[in-house]
Amino acid sequence: MSPEAQRRLGHALQAISSIQRYTANVPLQESLSDDLIRSAVERQLGIVQEALRVALLEEPSLRQIWPQVDSWLEACARMRDWQHPVGLEELVGFVAGDLQMWQGRLVEGLRLQQDEGAKLDRQIAENLRRLGYE
Repeated sequence: MSPEAQRRLGHALQAISSIQRYTANVPLQESLSDDLIRSAVERQLGIVQEALRVALLEEPSLRQIWPQVDSWLEACARMRDWQHPVGLEELVGFVAGDLQMWQGRLVEGLRLQQDEGAKLDRQIAENLRRLGYE
């Protein structure tokens, strides 16, 4: 995975963590009823959406790992559509369900890429040893 794609996925994870911090101390329904918190959550969803969009441009192979990513990006956009605002219940469901699911998928995707990178580093080191470079 390209360093830029990894960086963007990291931005998406940071934004999801921010949403979780904003909504942590009060029941989700109540916290998202607050205009300031809802606005902050919607802003972070925009960051998630843009970070994923750029990561997918940088690393199109991510679509193979996450075939449903386009529908999730559309859902992020829908959650923050100021012309057609979503209801509180729908936003609560998204934050409690889809957002947490995608957080896990992003973490897993980054971990797999790191594991593959470490495996490649080991193979390179082994090849260098075999060739006499140490």
